[in-house]
Formats: sequence, structure tokens, C-alpha cells
Amino acid sequence: MQTVARLAAAAVFALIAAFACLGAPAAAQDGAAPKIDWRKDVAAAIASGKTSGKPVMVCINVSLVDGKKEEDSAVRALREVIYRDPRVVLESRGFECALIRKDEGAGDYDPLRALGIEGRLISPQHIFLSADGTRVVLRREYWPHGPGEKGVEAMLAMMAEAKTDPGKDAAAGAAADGPPEDAEGRAKWIAERIREVGGEQALRDKALARLVKHDKDGDCVTPLVALLPLHQANTSTLRAIVRALGKDGLAAAALPLAEQLKHKEVTIRANAAVSLEYVGSRDKKAVAAMLARAAAEKDEGVANHLWRALGRCGVEDPKVRGALVEHAGGAKSEFASFGPLIGLAYLEKDEKAMREVEKILGQLGMPGGGRRSGPSNTIKRGVASWTLASIGDAKSGKFVRAELLEPLDNMRAFWVDPLRVFWRTTAEVCEGAKEKLPEVEQGVRGIVAFSRNPQFGGGAEGDAPEPKKLMDEARAKRDRTAFTPRGDDLLGEGE
Repeated sequence: MQTVARLAAAAVFALIAAFACLGAPAAAQDGAAPKIDWRKDVAAAIASGKTSGKPVMVCINVSLVDGKKEEDSAVRALREVIYRDPRVVLESRGFECALIRKDEGAGDYDPLRALGIEGRLISPQHIFLSADGTRVVLRREYWPHGPGEKGVEAMLAMMAEAKTDPGKDAAAGAAADGPPEDAEGRAKWIAERIREVGGEQALRDKALARLVKHDKDGDCVTPLVALLPLHQANTSTLRAIVRALGKDGLAAAALPLAEQLKHKEVTIRANAAVSLEYVGSRDKKAVAAMLARAAAEKDEGVANHLWRALGRCGVEDPKVRGALVEHAGGAKSEFASFGPLIGLAYLEKDEKAMREVEKILGQLGMPGGGRRSGPSNTIKRGVASWTLASIGDAKSGKFVRAELLEPLDNMRAFWVDPLRVFWRTTAEVCEGAKEKLPEVEQGVRGIVAFSRNPQFGGGAEGDAPEPKKLMDEARAKRDRTAFTPRGDDLLGEGE
């Protein structure tokens, strides 16, 4: 029997090896370790792409954090495992590839900045460009997939998506009817598009997309922004303009959008807040206006959008951090706490933010022990845990283990075991296993389902807040190609 088992195991091993060879590059079959053919830098990759016609894959893999070398587990997993997998190497032959390692002096960020990618570039992340280097095809920040088989599959799926170029048809169509190259023709084209913004909806929306797409040094956006005061009473057109200006890195739109936070129509304020989050500008005047409005906003949904925008735009502002903490901990309703808690998730490496989120979790305490104790603060507890997982450090991991996990040992309830798994994963993410963050997010979605279940005191008529309000019309149907807001899919209602 043992001999049969050994033979069977050998046969399985041989089959696995045979299949592996089928997908491996020639170099791997010759015994040499397969490698991605990295270009010198991004500029060199773009230059090669213009010649070969291959799209460009930029892999940001930086282990320098706040001036100190601090190797992130996801960064290491990608560089040492995923990028070396024979299947990934084989697929990379269809791209011109550049690996940015700023701490080794091998990164060239200028071509990315020229495409409107502003602010701190999170590591790890992957940015795919068109072959001529003029357009961002796909952008994915972070690496939540780990170094195993799921990670390889996720990498291959991302590369396949980039090859199909989701925005290729739109880009081709826009280029075909874009502005002429001469100054006079371009000015005339812009004027015609501006007139179309005041026309019927289909023509208006196409004109808005073309103006934002073809903006050059503000020549399209400036006249578009000038339309905002003229359409204050026409909420349909005003709302369309406000949404169109919500483009990652479009700094010129920040202050004009902040002005729309004063509009009496709630949908205008909501859309302006979400657009500001997409823009991501750290303009001090815009941030100050957002901060003042968030504190005064009566509509909890709009306020949530604003707090989330402030998290991204005011990431280095201590006043913003203080306001986010105050409103996350002292919100009048559970629903009103979601926005500031998600906003805090943008404050990575901010130790004060970590400690404050720990305090919030400590104040929430343990869930009630009774089966019919109701859903009070249940979702808030889950969202706060996700926030801590998003920004927490090893100290946060110790906090979760000592203050949240240990007390569960003395509790007896049907929900204790799944909560233990949720918080254990939260601790592991804080301690460096960032690839497990999706598991924490899935746990939050499970908590939402539990809180909405009438069997446990929730349901449509219960006290649990309705999480779908977070993904309302102002946030839905946005282009998330260049930027994906934190928490959009957290509670299960993302698109």
C-alpha cells in the first residue's frame, strides 16, 4: 500500500511539473530562473512601447517609508514571489515593464506626474499605460492578494484586464473628435464644447467628458469651472458639471467644487463632496472650506461624503485628524460615524490616528451578550476595526489581542467564534499581513448582514443603520479607473 501511495504521489508530482513547464518561458525550461525583462525606468519603458506597440506595466515596489527602510510584506511578496512566477513572467512578455524602487534610485516618477498622477504614490501598486505612454489604462493600489496561488491568479487577471484596455474604445473615440492641434482651432473646439454643455443631456454629458479628457494646462477646465455660477438654478446641469470635475489630480477644480458645498440642494453638496475626494487636492483653502462645511452639515449622508473626502485631502493636516476622530467617536448616530471612520482609513503611518481609533474601539467595548440585545453600534464596531486594520501598526495588533480578543475567552454566545476570527485577522493585518485586509472587509460585510437580520434584533424595522446610504447616487457610477475611494465596497453595496 505504501509503495502504491508513493507511486501515486510521484505521478501527481510529474503531472504538476509537466503542466508547470507548459506555462513557463523557455529560459525556465533550460534551468535558468525566469525573470521579467525590466526596463531601466518608466521613460525607457514608454520609449520601448512606442516602438514595440506593447502597453507599459509600471510596478511601484518601494520599501522606503517616512525616510526609513521598512519592508512591507506585500512589497516583498510581489518582488520575491509573484514577479518571479513563470506564468507571470510569461505574461509580462506582452508588456514593456518598469520596476520603481525609489530607495534604490531606480525610479522615474516624472512620466507618471505628466499623466496627472499627483500626491504620494502608494507602494505597492501597479499602473498600466497605453503603448505610447499618453494614457493610464488601469491603476491598482495596494496588494491584498498575498504571495500564494491566489496572488498569482490576481496578478494574471490584472494583466489580462490591462491588455484588453477597458478605456481603449472611449480613448480612440475621444482622440478622433478631439481638438485640432493649432491654437486657433483648439480654442474654437473648446468654445463649441462649452456651448454644448448647456444643451440636451446626451450632448452635454459627451461634451463634459471630452473637455475634461482633453484639458491642457487648464484651457478646458477653466471655462468649464466658469459655468458653475451660471447654472446654480439648473441643478441637472450643475450636478453633471460637478460630477465631471471629479477626476483624480484635477487640482484646478478643488476650490470651485468646495464652493458648491454651500448649495441649498442636497444632491449638489453630496456630489461636490465626492468629487473633491476623487480630485484629492490638498489645497489648504479647499480643505478649510470642507472642514467648516462638514462640521455644519445637517444631512448625515452629505457629511459622511465630506468626512471621507477630508480623509484623503487633509491626510497631513492635524486639524482634519482631530475633527475626524471627534466625529467618529461622538457621532449622534451609528450611520453618521461611518464617514469619519472611513476618512481615518486614509491616514496611514499616522500614529496619533492609530491610537485614537484604538480608543474608539475601547469605548465601544464588547458586544452585548444577549441573543436579543439588538444591533446597537455593531456595524460601527466592525467599521472601526477595519479602519484600524487599514492604518494600524504592531502596537495596534497588541491592542486588538489584549483588549478585544482576550475578553472573548470569558464570553459565551453564538457570535463569539466568528468575532474571534474577525479580530484575530484584524490583529494580523495590523502586524503586517496587509494581504488579509480583504478578509477583514468580508468580515465587516458579515457583520452588516448579521445586524440587518430580524432574527437577531435587526431588519428593515430594526435599529441598525442602512449601509446602502453610503453608496448613494452621488457616489455610484463613478469612473474608478484612476482612483478607487476607500470603503466604497466595504459594506457590500459597491458597484
